Amino acid sequence: MAELPNVAEFDFVVEIPPQFDKYVDSAMLRLQVHHPAWRIARLDGAISIGVSGGLAEEELRKTVLYTVYREKIYAETLVMRQALMSAVTSR
Repeated sequence: MAELPNVAEFDFVVEIPPQFDKYVDSAMLRLQVHHPAWRIARLDGAISIGVSGGLAEEELRKTVLYTVYREKIYAETLVMRQALMSAVTSR
């Protein structure tokens, strides 16, 4: 794991693969909506999260990576879903 600045103030750092980098900001927003008590920050190539309570590191990592992946799927299928809605609602 790479050395990241200001990591001491966070409980967990989840590294994000480079191919998912452009989805991190929207995934962080979604995470903040679903987990308002989490302190979330973006570091170079990672998302840092501070949580209170006994959340397992594996569960937190799974939640973060799943959210980033969902944002990728959402972005990649948006045009197709919009076209489908137009086709279905047009008469």
